[in-house]
Amino acid sequence: MNTNHSPSTNFFFETLSINGRFLYIPIALRGHKYYATAHLWMKGLTELHKRGDLQFENVDDPADSKFNDLKSFEGVYIGGGNTWSLMDELRSSGLSDTLLQYIKDGGVLYGGSAGAIIFGKRIDTSTDENKVEYKEMTGFNILGGYSIGCHFKEDQSDHYQDWAVKNKLPVICLPEETGLIIKNNIALCVGTKPCVIYSVDNTRKDVGPGESFSL
Repeated sequence: MNTNHSPSTNFFFETLSINGRFLYIPIALRGHKYYATAHLWMKGLTELHKRGDLQFENVDDPADSKFNDLKSFEGVYIGGGNTWSLMDELRSSGLSDTLLQYIKDGGVLYGGSAGAIIFGKRIDTSTDENKVEYKEMTGFNILGGYSIGCHFKEDQSDHYQDWAVKNKLPVICLPEETGLIIKNNIALCVGTKPCVIYSVDNTRKDVGPGESFSL
């Protein structure tokens, strides 16, 4: 997962076989001017990573029954946009349960921005406007109780520290061009800047690129 296109993006594409197939979920962009061309953006991204051989299917309707079984996909890429509308669509369609089973079965899942925030314990770390008035705060909670903050800047330090203390939950903050590669409950920081962990006891820990920690 990451907030931009860091080495975690490289890792995702490197896991896919030659002429492999993955699922792209851009629905967090629904209503945005970029939504109509999201598939072209993804095509360009695969070519940027020298993986023009890959095939992908674009999700427009997450309730489509063909997505009930994801075994035919080597990976799933959940793009950025509005966190609240993304989780609303995934949950109401039932695709969230399918994705969670996919993860349990060992599937490779990538999340960028909003697509990363939903992996955490709570999603109200998001600064997106909740236009859909989504009420549920819980995320997929596959990160050992951590929540995720994206597009982190130092001037947000007090905000996230206060959030961790108030909610009694730790939060991992990812700057631009920094991401996490997670395997076997170990998170590896990759990119150009440290990820920052704010704990419930009002402390901060910086984890530099190449360093890891347990979830």
